[in-house]
Amino acid sequence: MNFGLLIALAGMSGVAVALLLAPLLRHPRLGEKREAYNLAVYRDQLAELGRDRDRGLLTAEQAAAARAEIGRRMLALTPAAADPARSSSALSGVAAAAIAMLPVAALLLYWRLGAPGIPDLPSAGRGGAETPAAGATPPGPDMQQAIARLSDHLKQDPGDLKGWLLLARAEQSVGEYKKAAEGYRHAADLSGQRPEILGDYGEALVMAADGDVTPDARRAFEAELDDPETAPRARYYLALAELQHGHSRAALQAWVDLEADSPADAEWLGLLRRRIADTAAGLGLDAAALKTSSGGVRKAAGGPEAGQAPPPAGEVGAAKAIAEASPEDRRHMIEAMVAGLAARLQQHPEDGAGWARLGRSYMVLNQPENAREAFARAVELAPDSAPLKLAYAEAIIAAAGDTAGPPAAATALLREVLRADPENREALWYVGLAEAAAGNPEGAQAVWRELLAQLPADAPERGIVERRLAGLKFGDAK
Repeated sequence: MNFGLLIALAGMSGVAVALLLAPLLRHPRLGEKREAYNLAVYRDQLAELGRDRDRGLLTAEQAAAARAEIGRRMLALTPAAADPARSSSALSGVAAAAIAMLPVAALLLYWRLGAPGIPDLPSAGRGGAETPAAGATPPGPDMQQAIARLSDHLKQDPGDLKGWLLLARAEQSVGEYKKAAEGYRHAADLSGQRPEILGDYGEALVMAADGDVTPDARRAFEAELDDPETAPRARYYLALAELQHGHSRAALQAWVDLEADSPADAEWLGLLRRRIADTAAGLGLDAAALKTSSGGVRKAAGGPEAGQAPPPAGEVGAAKAIAEASPEDRRHMIEAMVAGLAARLQQHPEDGAGWARLGRSYMVLNQPENAREAFARAVELAPDSAPLKLAYAEAIIAAAGDTAGPPAAATALLREVLRADPENREALWYVGLAEAAAGNPEGAQAVWRELLAQLPADAPERGIVERRLAGLKFGDAK
C-alpha cells in the first residue's frame, strides 16, 4: 500500500478537527506553528493534483474543483491567530469554514500526500500537464471573492507575512502564477529571505514562465539550497535550468545524484527517474549504467520504481471505501491506516523521513504524545537537523499542555536549534518563555529583543512580544 494515502487521509481528518477545536483548546503560542503545518498539508495536496489527474484518478473538472476547495481551506486559516486579541472573533468563521470543507469527496480526491518537510517535485517539471492549472476551469465566484477579501486585508496590513503566503498559495491554486510570485516575493522580504519561501517564489516564477527557470527563479533556488528540508526541490529545478541552457550532461548528473540522496519511498522518484531516462536517451546513454558523482551505482535503476504506474486497484478501492463509510467507521479506518504506517516503520526503523512524516501527521491529528515519540526517532536518525529538532521540541511542548514555559527537554532542543540557526524566530520565542518561567527576566529580555530585531516594524507579532517584554519589567513573566 502507498502510505502517502495514509498521511493524506489522516491529515485531512486531523485538519478538520484542528480547525474546529484547536483554537478553543490550545494555548495561543502553539497555534501559529500548527496552522503553518496545516498550510503545508494543503500546499502538498495542491502539488499532487496534477499527478492524480495524469494518472486517471481525477478528471479536469474534479481537479479544478479540488484546487478551489484547497484554496478555500487555505483562506480559512487567515492569520488572526498572530494576535490573541483578534483570534476570538475569528473562531466562528474558522469553524464554519471547516464544517463547509468536510465533504466526503475530499477523502477520495486528495488520496495522496508526500512529506511536508521535503516537498514534492514541482508541477512545472512534470510531463504532459506541466502546471496544476492545465485544463482547469476558471475559479468560481466564491474563490474570487475570498481572494479579493484577502487582498483587501493586505492593503490594510501589508506587513502580514502569513497573509501574503495565503494569498500567494490561493493565487497559485487557480493558476494566477504571476500574482502568486508577487505574493511570495512580499512574503520572502517579510520573512528575512527564508529559504523555503524563496523556493516557493522560484517555483511560482517557473510556472509563470511556462516551465522556464528564469534567472530570478534560479537565484531563489540557489538560496533554497541552504534549507536541507526543501533542498530536493531546489536541486531538481537547478538541474532543469542546466538542461534548458543546453547542459544536458550536467543536468543528468545532478538528477542522478538527487536520486541517490532521496529516500527509497520519496514521492518524486517516479518523475525524477522519467527525467533521467528521457535525458539519457537524448544523449544516447544507457540510463541503467549511469553512476553518481562519487562513482556509486544508481539504486533500483530500471527497476519497478523507474516508472510511475497507476496506483494498485486496492489503494483506489480503499479510498472509495473510506469515502463511503460512516463518520465513525471512517475515523476507525483512518486510525488503522496511521497505525499501519507506524507498524511499517517498526519494520523499517532506519526510515528517518518516514518517522518525520508520522510525527507531523500525529501533530495534525492533535496527538502530540505520539508525535513526540515519532520525532524522537527522526532526530536520532538525523541529529544535525535543526528543523527536526524544532518539530520535536514543539511536540514535547504540545504534549505537556498549557505550562508556564517549555519543558526542560524542549528547551534543550531549542537551544540546539539556535546554535545552528541563531535567527530562528520560533526557537527565540520559546527560549524566551523558558527564561521567563525560570525567573530570569534578563535572559528573557535578551532573547525577545533579538526576536524583535528579526520582525518587520509593522509585523502583528511584534505586539505580542512587546507586551511580554513590558510584563517582564513589572516582574510578571507569565
